[in-house]
Amino acid sequence: MDRILRAEIVAEVRKTVAEAMEMYQEQWLTSDQLMQRFGFITKDWLKKYGETLPRERMEVIDADGELRCSRWGYPLHKIQRMIAERQHKRLHVQ
Repeated sequence: MDRILRAEIVAEVRKTVAEAMEMYQEQWLTSDQLMQRFGFITKDWLKKYGETLPRERMEVIDADGELRCSRWGYPLHKIQRMIAERQHKRLHVQ
């Protein structure tokens, strides 16, 4: 096995493991947990730029027809991958 083929196999395995972690083993963090996990993310930064991170929240229309939303949840593995791939250096507010 030559070096190029080996590098391609390693890259494919890394990609597959990352996808599996994000899809099947994802852990969702609250904003406080996110700030604890990543010390460079502050409450002020999240308030101003949180929309640049991947995040989700639960939304329910209650019996009165009003939309009720949970707090934002942040996917740990996806954000870790973003940081590892240096994507956090290219965030843009829309």
